[in-house]
Amino acid sequence: MKRFGNLALLICINTLIAVPYSFAAGGDPGGGGLLGAIGLDPKTVILQVLGFLVVLLVLWKFVFSRVGGLLDERQNEINSRMEKLETDQQELDRLNAETRQRLNEIEAEGQAKIQTAINEGNAERQRILDQARQEASAELDRARAEIQREKDEAILELRGTVAEVAIDAASKIIDQTLDAERHQHIIDESIRRLPSHSA
Repeated sequence: MKRFGNLALLICINTLIAVPYSFAAGGDPGGGGLLGAIGLDPKTVILQVLGFLVVLLVLWKFVFSRVGGLLDERQNEINSRMEKLETDQQELDRLNAETRQRLNEIEAEGQAKIQTAINEGNAERQRILDQARQEASAELDRARAEIQREKDEAILELRGTVAEVAIDAASKIIDQTLDAERHQHIIDESIRRLPSHSA
């Protein structure tokens, strides 16, 4: 639009300068001058210039303005599309940033869950080990108690056997039968001589 306006303005200026100059140069509008020398009638030139200006004015009014309007509309549409593209690019950048942030959050959550699972696994392993140690210790205590009980029973049984053997031996040595009181006395004496079970 601006180019057409500049072109029309240039043609008008040239025409306005050329026509008066041709009149001044010839001095006689009907007789010649510069335009007459080259075979042009000044009236015809003036009419053609005026006709050209009228055509230019009509073109300016009905054609150039519409073409300029279309060009302006097209320029506005291009500008609008460029603004929309910039807006879309900014939105895309924002979405990319949000996506990266969310992925980082998901990765951090995953790492936290893995660490929690590891900690829980370690705690469970420690609990199982402690429980196994407690059960082993209890089993060992039970075994020791059983061994002590069996040892005590064996010592008592051994004392009884030793007492009987001692009585038998004593009665053979004395070659006499002992009464119950004497018998009990010999048993007690033999038991006292035996080593105690705590020794």
